Amino acid sequence: MTVHFPRSCLHCEDAACVTVCPTGASYKRAEDGIVLVDEDKCIGCKLCSWACPYGAREYSEVRGVMQKCTLCVDRIYNESLDPADRQPACVLACPTRARHFGDLGDVESPVSRLVAARDGQALLPEFGYRPVNRYLPPRPRRTEPAPGPAEDFDPSSLPPLLRWADRLLSR
Repeated sequence: MTVHFPRSCLHCEDAACVTVCPTGASYKRAEDGIVLVDEDKCIGCKLCSWACPYGAREYSEVRGVMQKCTLCVDRIYNESLDPADRQPACVLACPTRARHFGDLGDVESPVSRLVAARDGQALLPEFGYRPVNRYLPPRPRRTEPAPGPAEDFDPSSLPPLLRWADRLLSR
């Protein structure tokens, strides 16, 4: 069985990458908790990548600095975008809609209700970094055929990536 596991930044409450950074280039924004890298301060020592147990840091050979997920901070606060588009690019681009975005601090938000309903879990909570992201367990596989006649399904109506996946799964 193949499992896709994204390794983007989890924007931890107690981010080890921030505490080990000797220049203060890795920092956590007080207003929203997003962990970022100030590339003007980064010396490329890679301590943050060694401290991150989630493998979320990458070194740019070209620029000589560390990089990471920014949670698309430029998008999520951009008021010139339609509210539906004020989400990280990975959420908008996910062809299976497996990624979700929202305020987990608001228990009534759609993402909080989804995490509660599906028993979303923090990754490696025993480390004590308190990652903000939650991972949802796989949905149970359907054991009976979907309602409706199978001959009504037209694979050509799927986007190209899903047509490819449908061919793989039907082998």
